[in-house]
Amino acid sequence: NHGQLYKPDYTSLRAENADVALRYVDDDPASYPNIFGNAKFDVDKAQQERLIEALRVLSTGQNLETAVNVDEVLRYFTVQVLVMNWDSYLGHTGHNYFLYEEDGILSILPWDYNLAFGTYALGMTDPIRDPNILINWPINTPARGETMRNRPLYHNLMKNSAYFARYHDYFDQLVTEYFESGRYETVIRQTQALIAPYVEADPTAFCTYGDHLLAVDTLLEVCRLRARSVRGQLDGTYPATLAQQLEHPHSGVDASHVELRNLGDFQDLEEAGARQTQESDSGSAAISHAVPAGLTSGLPGVSKS
Repeated sequence: NHGQLYKPDYTSLRAENADVALRYVDDDPASYPNIFGNAKFDVDKAQQERLIEALRVLSTGQNLETAVNVDEVLRYFTVQVLVMNWDSYLGHTGHNYFLYEEDGILSILPWDYNLAFGTYALGMTDPIRDPNILINWPINTPARGETMRNRPLYHNLMKNSAYFARYHDYFDQLVTEYFESGRYETVIRQTQALIAPYVEADPTAFCTYGDHLLAVDTLLEVCRLRARSVRGQLDGTYPATLAQQLEHPHSGVDASHVELRNLGDFQDLEEAGARQTQESDSGSAAISHAVPAGLTSGLPGVSKS
């Protein structure tokens, strides 16, 4: 036996997308096309009713444990916020997550972290590029006001003082056991050594091997600084809300030496695509010169001329 799995997603950013944000609209399944239209298994009426009822309870902010796997969701948001993954439920688009419903209880599952660690801003119009802002991003208000209020799975849980305290406890546990212990560096270096020969020999790479090595070193530094910032926010040394940061704009860890572009950018993909096109054109030209006239017409990518 298992529950139902969904991957809510918008069809247009111009639409309200209340269902993607997990906001209760009404009791009509037709009001949630971006959820039920993205179910991974056939959905029956009972499943629709259970999910809508869970969203209704979530919207009230009361008795949340009857509708939400609270502990799992708090752990999810702890990691999400620490690694600064804003191409997600807490970001402008509000998507890139899986929603699991079983017996009327909602869980959120992670998905798509390729733009974590502050790199999502690098692909946006008018992005925030300052590493001091991104690495010190507040853990108590990880989204701006309107976005925060329209994300009930985060906002309504955090309005509960007991859940909010547990959220902080999970930050403390994650920072203590994974970052301050040095475990994160051990895991990253082990992974680096494991994939190194394949990265270095990859004929489809969209960056050089030197770029890759720099990215790993940058990732380690970003993790070290982010963990320090979170620790400072937990103990009150650094601002933990956007409002507090406006009042104390220069308070936080100094990350001015970090170049987040070293972690990768959309420009890398664009340049890789241009290089592959150029290489393909060069290969086709070489074939047309090497093969006798009259034999190239059947080769893909080679013109008859």
